[in-house]
Amino acid sequence: MFDFDDEDRQNPIGSVLRYHREQKKLHLDQIAEELKVRREYLEAMERGRFDLLPSGFYRRSFLRAYAEYLKLDADHMLKMLEEQQMGTEEGEGESLSISTAHVGKTLEEEKIERAKSSPQKVTPPTKPPPRESRVGYWFSVFLGLMVGTLCLMFLFKIGIRNDPKTSASQAVAEAESLTVSPEPVDTLTLFMNLLDKVIGASPELILRIEASGRSWMRVVSDGTELFTGFVNENMNAEFLAKNELSINLGVNQGVKAWLNGFELIPLEKGITYLNRENFKEFIPTDRANEIVRAYK
Repeated sequence: MFDFDDEDRQNPIGSVLRYHREQKKLHLDQIAEELKVRREYLEAMERGRFDLLPSGFYRRSFLRAYAEYLKLDADHMLKMLEEQQMGTEEGEGESLSISTAHVGKTLEEEKIERAKSSPQKVTPPTKPPPRESRVGYWFSVFLGLMVGTLCLMFLFKIGIRNDPKTSASQAVAEAESLTVSPEPVDTLTLFMNLLDKVIGASPELILRIEASGRSWMRVVSDGTELFTGFVNENMNAEFLAKNELSINLGVNQGVKAWLNGFELIPLEKGITYLNRENFKEFIPTDRANEIVRAYK
C-alpha cells in the first residue's frame, strides 16, 4: 500500500514515513514547527522507536498527525502500529515460556541425578495413632490457644488502663463526646489535580473535534491559523498547540470538542479561548468521581 525504503524492511512504519518525507524533500525541523511536535518524536517514529514516545492516546495522535501531513493513509498506519506492538508482546511471551521450560527441565534432571547417586532409605510404615488420642490432642491444642488468647487480652487491657496518656485521652473524649470519623475525600480536588497532571503538565494541548452536523469553524494555534471552513457530518480533526487555542464557531449544529482526552462543555457561537490558565473552566465536573476512579 505504501512505498518504502527496501533497505529497512525490519522497520516498515518508520521506513514509509522517512521515504515519503525524503521524496517530498521535507526537513524534520520544518515538520516539527508546523505540526507543533517535537523533532525527537518525529525521529523516533522514523526509527521505529515508538517506545520513546508518550504512551496511549499521544502515541497514536503523533503518528496520525505525521501520516496525514505526508498525505498517507493514517488509519492504515495506526493498524500497522497495533500489529507491530502485538507482535512484540507475543515474542516476549514466547521467549519467557521457552526459558522457563528449559529451567524446569534442568531442575528435574538434577533431582533425578541426586536420587540415583544417594542411597535409598526404606522407612517402615508408621501406624496411625488411635482416633481417640488424635481427638484429645487437638482438643488440648484448642484449649491452650483459648487460654493464651484470654491471658493476652487481660494483660493488654490492664496496660491500657495503667497508661496515663491513654487514660487522659479517653477522659477527654468521653467529656467532649468526640466521635472520630474518617476524613471525607474531596473528589473535586482530586479531579483538578488529575487535570493538572494530564493537561497542565503535557507538552502539547491536543484539541479533538467531532461533528455530527454542518458548522463553520476557524481554529488558531498559538497565533497560527490551522483551519478555516465548514465542518461536515462525521468529520473528525485534531489540532495541536503549545499554550493556546482559539475556536471561532458559527451556529453549533453538533460540534463536540475534547482537550487531551477530556470532553469540553458545548462550544458556543463566537470565539472560545483555551489556554493553560483557563482550560479547567471548560471541563464539566459532573463526572469527576467516575473519571477519578477510572484513572486509579
